[in-house]
Amino acid sequence: MFQEAHLDHVQLPMPPGGAERARSFYARVLGLRELDSPFPADGPRVLRFVLEGTTLDLSEGPYTGVAPQAHLALQLRDVPAVVERLRAAGRPVDAWTLDETGRAVTEDPFGNRLELISPPAEPALYRKDHHVTQLRISV
Repeated sequence: MFQEAHLDHVQLPMPPGGAERARSFYARVLGLRELDSPFPADGPRVLRFVLEGTTLDLSEGPYTGVAPQAHLALQLRDVPAVVERLRAAGRPVDAWTLDETGRAVTEDPFGNRLELISPPAEPALYRKDHHVTQLRISV
């Protein structure tokens, strides 16, 4: 009945002519590696960036805006360094710490919301010293 599913790719919209702004943001500010596009050159522009185990595709087309709660969450090795690059590039960024895990929220040049998350040093569920009395709950 149920089958295992894996994420194949993520696609976000970008308006026509947005490729250079997308490259500047995703490659230069976030530090993602761009791949050659497998799509025909005479079709709509699609930029492809590497995500571990999948890709992020930015596709040109009619742009209708983004739902405020919709977002892409990226786990990055050095969120504080990315936050510095975001600020230096004049990008909006809301950075905070949540249970010692650095997180930040920003937008790409087209208004797509991105959450940036630092990987935990050790997953809390698998720590040997993890006890119920050590849980912290924030409301």
